[in-house]
Amino acid sequence: MLLAARTLVDRMRALYRELEQMTGVPIGVHRALNAIGAEPGLQASRLAIVLGMQRPAVSQLLRSTEAHGWIERRRDEVDQRVVRIHLTPAGEQMLRRTAGRAVGILQRSVQALGEAELVHLAAGLPALVQQLPPVDPAKRGAAGRRLRR
Repeated sequence: MLLAARTLVDRMRALYRELEQMTGVPIGVHRALNAIGAEPGLQASRLAIVLGMQRPAVSQLLRSTEAHGWIERRRDEVDQRVVRIHLTPAGEQMLRRTAGRAVGILQRSVQALGEAELVHLAAGLPALVQQLPPVDPAKRGAAGRRLRR
């Protein structure tokens, strides 16, 4: 079991590194583009939940992604106080270019499991995660900055 978990982590890290090297941007940007592509018009607060990130980190991620021209923020037509995030044509192109790479592989792999396997996985993962120390968002940000250097 421990070997399988370690293998999963190692394979995902390798896929993430490959994607980062191919595109020159951190994996967080790809995760954000995937989330926005899957839920066009979502708000930053929802994106933070989907990505499991703190809102300040998501704001920084969005600024970077917007600077690349991959997203745009638009005021909601009904409630002008609400800002919604959408992919630009360049963002859609980046998403198509990287489709099938690291970000979607794990999701497709899980979807390929049988019902009994999914039940066991769903039951065991939360218990495993509870045993792990919490992630310090400040350290996560520092690791991301080191990756881009």
